[in-house]
Amino acid sequence: MRSRFVHHSTQLLGLTSALAASFVFGQDAPPLEAALPEDSSRAGSPLLYFDMPVLIVDGSDQVSHSPVAPSVDPELDPAFDQRVDSINQYNSAVSAIELDGGAWDDGLVEELAALGRLQQEQGDHLAAVETLDRAIHVNRINAGLYTLEQIPVVEQLIQSHMALGDWEQADIYNNYLFHVQQKAFGYDDPRLIPGLERLATWHIQAFNVGYGELPGIRLRQSEIMFNAAARMVGVHFGKNDERFITYQQNIANSAYLVSRNQDLMLEIDRPEYRNMQQMLAEQLNEQRRIQAPGFRTGERALAEIVQVYSEKADEPYVLAEAITHLADWYLLFGQRRAALESYQLAWNVLQEQENAEVLTQRLFGEVVPLPSFASSIEIPEAYYKNEDGTDALNFDFADLTFDVTDRGVVRNIAIDTEESEANKLQLSKLRSMVRSTRFRPLIVDGVPQHSSQKHFRYRYWY
Repeated sequence: MRSRFVHHSTQLLGLTSALAASFVFGQDAPPLEAALPEDSSRAGSPLLYFDMPVLIVDGSDQVSHSPVAPSVDPELDPAFDQRVDSINQYNSAVSAIELDGGAWDDGLVEELAALGRLQQEQGDHLAAVETLDRAIHVNRINAGLYTLEQIPVVEQLIQSHMALGDWEQADIYNNYLFHVQQKAFGYDDPRLIPGLERLATWHIQAFNVGYGELPGIRLRQSEIMFNAAARMVGVHFGKNDERFITYQQNIANSAYLVSRNQDLMLEIDRPEYRNMQQMLAEQLNEQRRIQAPGFRTGERALAEIVQVYSEKADEPYVLAEAITHLADWYLLFGQRRAALESYQLAWNVLQEQENAEVLTQRLFGEVVPLPSFASSIEIPEAYYKNEDGTDALNFDFADLTFDVTDRGVVRNIAIDTEESEANKLQLSKLRSMVRSTRFRPLIVDGVPQHSSQKHFRYRYWY
């Protein structure tokens, strides 16, 4: 068993080496097939988007009812009254310090930071913003503009701005936070890694909520920063560090988001913005000439994950899953031959295990909506709320039945949910959007198969 596993690893090394060669020679990336969803789905319909569907098995599914955390309810929160008492005590402490040392006494910072945290926990983010903003100003007056002591308070302040849906202030303070850390650490210090991760994550969140005038540039900067963070993790902590895998997944996610919209590709490729991107990459010591995120960027990131797991002989399922994600990527971009080879390779890895049948069923026993690779970045909760805390978006569910071809294409869609005048337009748009999505097909003996009558439940937003 061991020797045959090594044989598969050798195949993987050949695969990743070939990928590396194609990156060096700068081969043109294939265009994303028309089967991908288009961002124009927001136009002309109350239906905005839908979540990843969940397979219905025996009439049941695992769809949650809301991604939004419930508001703080004093009657349901046993610590609410205790926090009120603590807030009163901290307000008294702040007043006492001001009376003794003035409005800019250094001792105020710790008290204000603790008070702001309690206000956050109470759900009073407006008060928290005022308190934390003051703590930052007091700290800067006493310790300097770029002191590291302010970082935890700035992070708290960002949380409250995002909870309020104040994307402008969240953007300002995320960039400010990174600037403070970069001034303190430089661009090569591993202590900058959390700063790179935070700002890169924010850029993708800002894209998801539609904030800013240059969405493509945000995604490009996110990819550059995640790439720099991954490289630094690899150098200082090793590629087995779980952050390395997470960052590669987020790089692929950025590349996928850009690829969905050719207008973003054109935006990124404008000379003035391309030069700006190259300068950022050089500041972060990225040696290679940057390319617009797209097919090659995602391929490289997912292949890096395969490479990491191929060196671990004790995690065959995780390795097979990583190869499968790469195969899914090829399928998304119409690279059928590469997809077939990778699916077969992943299948072969699992066949060497004692519980091969169970593992194979887990990975390949059902069709899977694409993209399949995980991303740790979620849309901020405030996106679903109005300023007064009421729901800004509505959601509903719809059950669909359709076939999935061996190329992952959706065919013969039937809507099982009862149609009414209230949801007629939404269901029609949903059908159109689902038709343009891709699935990992059923895999048997390493070969994609056509499958019929697959039942999925969709949650859609409008």
